[in-house]
Amino acid sequence: MTLLFPALLFVCGLAAGQETAAATKDDAQQPAPVPEAPKAAAAVEAQLAVTPPSWTDRRNVFFRKLVGPQAFIETVPGAIFDTARGFPGQWGRSGLGFAKRLGSQYGQFIVGEFIEAGVSVLHREDPRYFRMPGERFGKRLGHALSGTFVVRGAHGGRTLAVGRLANIYGSWAIATFWNPADQRNAVKIFGNGSLGIGIKAGSNVFREFWPDVKKRLKKQP
Repeated sequence: MTLLFPALLFVCGLAAGQETAAATKDDAQQPAPVPEAPKAAAAVEAQLAVTPPSWTDRRNVFFRKLVGPQAFIETVPGAIFDTARGFPGQWGRSGLGFAKRLGSQYGQFIVGEFIEAGVSVLHREDPRYFRMPGERFGKRLGHALSGTFVVRGAHGGRTLAVGRLANIYGSWAIATFWNPADQRNAVKIFGNGSLGIGIKAGSNVFREFWPDVKKRLKKQP
């Protein structure tokens, strides 16, 4: 996690810089009104939001998570952080210890995504993440962070992210079966599992701003 948050700050900083530069340019030139790309993207997001997720949508979201950037964000920084602090102590700080932690993190990630996918169906949650590309930076950041706890319902509206909470705590409880035995108690499961809330929040921030940053980087020579 020590590497996760600086990276997210970098992503957010680039996105905020892009919005500031665009606003300055608009104030200086004041061109004739034309459809803006962020507004168009926001319209697409709004259209998707009123469409209930199909089974194909759920399948695509699930597999994109397993092999996409989200898997990297939610496993590699955590493995590095745990190796640096020597957690769990029985695995040491060697390369082998890092490999064990990385395997454990990814295994926990897969288990958690299976749990979230199943619970989100039962609780009628929409598994898709909806960005706010046409809004101000602060509002988008708040939207990403609040999305850790509240998600869109399958038929509209907002609902508690029961699937994500089940993912966070359920995956850690299961991971204790391949972790050292001293981690298998309710207090440690709750405490260590709660770290997953920060990781999921960071993952949402990445999903909100990374498309903007990627677009900006492509424009640079």
